[in-house]
Amino acid sequence: MPAPSTPKARWFRADNIRYILLFNVIAEHMLTQTGITYNWLVTVLVCWSRMITMPGFAFISGYFSKKGDKCYQSAVFDFLIPYIIFDSLFALCYGTSAPNIFSPTFAYWFMLSMFCWKLMTKALQQIKYILPLSLAAALLVGLCGDVHNFLSLGRTIGFLPYYILGMQMSRQDVAKWEALPKLPVTLVTLAVMGVWGWLNVRGWFHIDFYYYWAPYAGLDQPDCLFSYSIGKGLLLRALGYIISMLQIVFLFCVIPDRSLPVMRDGGTRTMVPYLLHTYVIMFMHTVYYLVPALDRWYITIPIALVMGVAVMSVLGLPVLNDLYNQLVKAIKRLLYKEAPAG
Repeated sequence: MPAPSTPKARWFRADNIRYILLFNVIAEHMLTQTGITYNWLVTVLVCWSRMITMPGFAFISGYFSKKGDKCYQSAVFDFLIPYIIFDSLFALCYGTSAPNIFSPTFAYWFMLSMFCWKLMTKALQQIKYILPLSLAAALLVGLCGDVHNFLSLGRTIGFLPYYILGMQMSRQDVAKWEALPKLPVTLVTLAVMGVWGWLNVRGWFHIDFYYYWAPYAGLDQPDCLFSYSIGKGLLLRALGYIISMLQIVFLFCVIPDRSLPVMRDGGTRTMVPYLLHTYVIMFMHTVYYLVPALDRWYITIPIALVMGVAVMSVLGLPVLNDLYNQLVKAIKRLLYKEAPAG
């Protein structure tokens, strides 16, 4: 008789990192949607968050997307359908125009990007030198003035290298990051991020530049959000990749590989908090509008931190996760064709 297989140990470090990244999303949206980014400390915190949050999510998503056939099958129902539903609902509630699924609203662009990445995973795995090619495309996308928000193409292409890198890395590769000495990695990361934050505060680049992947070249382009030369735009974007990768390595190096009391299983239930936290943010936006006295950095930062934990805890409850899974299953039953007999 063959020996029973040993259950695969849970990789708690990945769960903890997912929790931290989603916490960053919620806390950052709390800061930016209250209009308080005029404060230098808030500006630096948002700058740091944007350098790690979505690159980190793209990397983690790519790491767990090595099976191209499975990714292809799950792309529509795990990402496209939820994107269409929740993006349209949010646009109806808070949008200034009719819902337009071709131009993502607020945080829902990531769902559309994930759909594209998942759909292309198997094809991407067949291309030689796909990582440097994707990096070149991401650097050059800033030269195109018409890909900013349409189908989230700017971000989909811009964050694609992180997804591909995660897809190509093995558990042994990541283990080398985990084994790095924590103190030197921490000191180097803090020093680099300190300089990057200082450059941001000094106005060397706009806080939204790296995050939005907006066009940066050609001052005669009406859709150009940033009046940077081609050289400066390429340099900023290249530096952004280096700094974001440094932060990703930092997370894998310093985040413990054990179940943490505050996070619990929150890192395994991130979909519902991501899809619904936008409504909490808009509610808080209204609160800040009605109570201008709250618009102080020493008030807003603690509120953002508390709200991040609270939203993760409430919207990450197992019952809500189960309800969401039931919704997805119902949509699958409604739309999937029955397999032919025989």
